[in-house]
Amino acid sequence: MTAASPAPGAGTGSRTDNTMRDVTVHGPTIQSGSITGGVHFHQTRLGPPTPWQVRPVPASFTDRTEDLASLIAWIRSRSPYVRMVAVHGPPGVGKSTLAQRLLDELRDEFPGGQLYVDLQGYDPAGPARLDEALGQLLRSLYGGDLPSGVEERAAWWRSVTAERSRRPVAVLVDNAVWADQVRALLPGGREHLLVVTSRTPLADLGRDGARHHHLQPFSPAAAQEYLAAVAGEHRVASDRRAAQAIASLGAGLPLSLALAGTILASHPDRSLAELATALTSRRQQVLASTHGLTPLGVAMNSSLNETYWGLPRPSARVFRSMGHLFPYDLDAAVTAAVCGLPLEKAAEELTALAGAGLLITVREDAARGTVYGFHDEVRAYARHRAVAEATDGELDEQTRRGLDFYLATITTAERLLTDTHRSLARDYRFEPDKPAPFTDKDGAAAWLHAQSNNLLPAVRTAAVAGLPQTTWQLVHALWAYLRLTHDHALWFEAHELGLMAARECGDQLAEQEMLNTWGVGLRSDGQLEAAVERFEQVLQMARARGDRRGEAQALHEIGATYLAADRMDAARAPLEQGRALRQILGAEATDPHEQRTYTRAVALSDTALGQVAISLGDPAGAITRLTAARTTLLDIQDAFDAARALAWLARAHALSGDLDAAEREGRQAVTECTAVRSPRWTARSLELLGRTLQEAGHHDQARAAFEQSLQIYTDLNPRDADRVRRQLPSAS
Repeated sequence: MTAASPAPGAGTGSRTDNTMRDVTVHGPTIQSGSITGGVHFHQTRLGPPTPWQVRPVPASFTDRTEDLASLIAWIRSRSPYVRMVAVHGPPGVGKSTLAQRLLDELRDEFPGGQLYVDLQGYDPAGPARLDEALGQLLRSLYGGDLPSGVEERAAWWRSVTAERSRRPVAVLVDNAVWADQVRALLPGGREHLLVVTSRTPLADLGRDGARHHHLQPFSPAAAQEYLAAVAGEHRVASDRRAAQAIASLGAGLPLSLALAGTILASHPDRSLAELATALTSRRQQVLASTHGLTPLGVAMNSSLNETYWGLPRPSARVFRSMGHLFPYDLDAAVTAAVCGLPLEKAAEELTALAGAGLLITVREDAARGTVYGFHDEVRAYARHRAVAEATDGELDEQTRRGLDFYLATITTAERLLTDTHRSLARDYRFEPDKPAPFTDKDGAAAWLHAQSNNLLPAVRTAAVAGLPQTTWQLVHALWAYLRLTHDHALWFEAHELGLMAARECGDQLAEQEMLNTWGVGLRSDGQLEAAVERFEQVLQMARARGDRRGEAQALHEIGATYLAADRMDAARAPLEQGRALRQILGAEATDPHEQRTYTRAVALSDTALGQVAISLGDPAGAITRLTAARTTLLDIQDAFDAARALAWLARAHALSGDLDAAEREGRQAVTECTAVRSPRWTARSLELLGRTLQEAGHHDQARAAFEQSLQIYTDLNPRDADRVRRQLPSAS
């Protein structure tokens, strides 16, 4: 039953659908019935827009003329091959900024966009996982489901980029440690460019044709020029000797010099001589207290010390607290929760830290506001200060405050987006006193997407901190995000941690839920045998506990998995048993929300059983099931599932010989699937309509429907696209 995951454009297999409802999805529009009774498709790609992810080059960029000229000449001389430039140098020397400027100079030569991924090789919390990095790159170009394994993702990445050789992309890979990390991220095809930064030479990349480039600190003259660009030419001109001393104390490191220049710019009354004296004193303190640092490390720590100890104490506390915390990037909401500040004050503190050069402004985000990040050296320094200055229990409390913020906010999103998901308890030590930063489904989905870099770190942190309840509750709350994105790498790692945590707590209901949603993820990834194993475990546990709701859900999932595997003989019995139990539970329920939940569940069972009946050649039975399901789903205003039921009802009528009803209902299903903004089911309904039109002898219209379905699936799921592609020759 297990299905492998082919690269885009190849392979076969069935997939189940977990599309979200009532969430904006930008994609194609369909007009049913226009153009001689056919279906007209407006040619709009479903994939993400052209990515321009690399941060702008700062206006203070200085020198590096020879570096840029040499690298640009080499890159252009190696066309049409995939080119790789490996820039190495000490921390703070400006590797990332040079790479940004290089890509900016070559922007017009890479019309497919600029992609960015941070491998976090020097982060105190450890490097990013390679499957996460590949997932980030793939989602930048490809809008569909992704496989879970590193090798499969790397193959898909090469396939996706190979298709874009006419619109090549440039990729900036920051903070690499090993050559194999980078090798897996090489694009396929021709003409693309990959620029990688690292602290040490990645010599093994030479066999891949990489151009190695050692970036040196600024010369004394360039260092003074850069200091003037940051602090202001008039400040430097007022005392050239002191400016020379500051440049020398900065050891030619742009980051160290930027911190010094920022101090001067933000304190107009402070003379250059005063700062030079202060930095000299800081240097002596670093040499006395820290052993083994290189001259560059001494310069960096001296500048960081001077900047940090010049902060107001509240700002210094925010810097320490957030630098020690687990999120990859920060915003005002999480800062307010962790530091116990009003939202406006938290935003002010982050702005002040960015102004001091201790934070990087990453982007302005509609869901989160201003998002900030740390340079890896600055984050390491912040963590050092946090450990050195923390009172007993302070760091644990801040971690718990951060975790409780994420647990509460993800749970709010979960209950907005998946209101029929089984509600389980949440245990907070510091429940946030501020409302979630969204109020509707679109806002919840946008916030989850904007926080994608921080969700798995939250789960990992809870697990490492010995907080099993928080761990499984975070995983349970992530259900809405997982259904929205089908991020299988996150899905599987989070559920492995969540299952262990639930078992550690001895919470059988939590364990059951972890197994159930893990099974859904496995089914979505095509691992059907493993999915059935999880659901069988859920069924046994639910029956042992007398949990009839869990039993009904497990039966339904087992049947749905056999349905996905085209095992109709095995699918029917568990689906029928699950339906019967759901109907009993609905009749017994007194709470209106529970009644609606079970009413909907029965209708979903009927939809699945209708598909089974179609496959087993029982159109009359399918029509009965699907008509009842659609009526119920319309009554409870579940427009998405009602549209799905209609698509299958049309096929049932086609098999019964009523092709007029089938064509009419099939066109209506396409319209409804488009109206609920589900690209996946717009494609599926077009495919089903194409079969009906083919059977009715409308071959040109059938081919148009298949082609339109194929175009949508190409951006969503290669296996589904391949299934439709195989049907095209018959539509002639």
